[in-house]
Amino acid sequence: MPTILKKVNTKKNVETLRTAMIKSGTENGLNHPTTIKLSQNLDKLLNEYTLIFSN
Repeated sequence: MPTILKKVNTKKNVETLRTAMIKSGTENGLNHPTTIKLSQNLDKLLNEYTLIFSN
């Protein structure tokens, strides 16, 4: 079972990565490699988040 600290850190990381992706998309465009990479990383982190909070 994940610890409370892991849950809090994962949630904070999701929020940080989401903000970075939105900023990149606004500044560079949605098809920019940086925006796409951030989106892919966010997808992976959201999958981890879902697993952590479903237990």
